[in-house]
Amino acid sequence: MSEKHSQNSSIEKICHDSDCAEKIGHLKVEQQNLFKTFTYCPYCAEELMLVCQSCREQLNSSEFKYCPWCGAKFDDPLDR
Repeated sequence: MSEKHSQNSSIEKICHDSDCAEKIGHLKVEQQNLFKTFTYCPYCAEELMLVCQSCREQLNSSEFKYCPWCGAKFDDPLDR
């Protein structure tokens, strides 16, 4: 049986465009929390991608319990 990793992480949504990421980083906390619910970037209209906060690898589902790349356990999806 494989060893489980003790590292915790979370899934975050990011924009491919670094200019947009910078703008998003300057938003108020409430606005950043709202951003997590978006499907498309409000600045460039590109679809946001899901990434593991620990290893920064792209994910194809927010339903994962563990990162398939680094093995980090994701926080409870209800907390996202």
